[in-house]
Amino acid sequence: MSDPRHEPLHLIVKRLPSDFEPWGERSRREDSGPDCSCGCRWFIPLAQGLRYDWGVCHNPKSPRCGLLTFEHQGCREFEEEADRGPDPEPPERQPQPARPLEVELLSNLKARRAYLEAALSKATDHWGFEDPVYRFYHQSFKVYWLQSQTEAIVRELGELVPGQPLKPCFLEIVRQGTGKRFTPEDNSRWTEVTRPILEAFFHARFFLEMAVRYGHLEEPPTSLPSGYAALLCLFGLR
Repeated sequence: MSDPRHEPLHLIVKRLPSDFEPWGERSRREDSGPDCSCGCRWFIPLAQGLRYDWGVCHNPKSPRCGLLTFEHQGCREFEEEADRGPDPEPPERQPQPARPLEVELLSNLKARRAYLEAALSKATDHWGFEDPVYRFYHQSFKVYWLQSQTEAIVRELGELVPGQPLKPCFLEIVRQGTGKRFTPEDNSRWTEVTRPILEAFFHARFFLEMAVRYGHLEEPPTSLPSGYAALLCLFGLR
């Protein structure tokens, strides 16, 4: 949450006992429920880059009705769009203007769809997925070959928003799981040396799969799917 506008909003937002911890007294472990931004029909998002994180509740049954609300505060009155019929006077929901980099991301998801699908197919088939994982458990040096596939996926992801740096924690995972060369000494500390190779591949493959899954979007979704939100995080857009 790097946007500097978050901090002043957190200072003024009203906190209620019915909110999830740490804002209120409701425990996610004992009384779990979805966040406001997970498609609640009563959550009116804010615009200009904060639409997925902040909004105003207009559910008359909710204790947060009429209040500025951070998406994770939540309440027990969450309702999906299909849970009830339309409001008697539904609020007009204008399409949210996409940021330039998000427009570029959506455009490139479409333009590079064939390349993304080909890369995902390779990262899912026998030799690109099933066999490398087996090689880890079999303690075979062939698991090291998985690094080249991870690097190829990362290059493909980088083409989606050229010039935009990828999230540092993702790059750290990739760095720790690539650039390794097998030595006989690795056998004595196998999981320590080779597990990061699988971890880097799994993270890269996840973002590749999300890029394929949400490549059909024409514009930023009003209700933010978790996989698309992860892509935004990857490019520093959320």
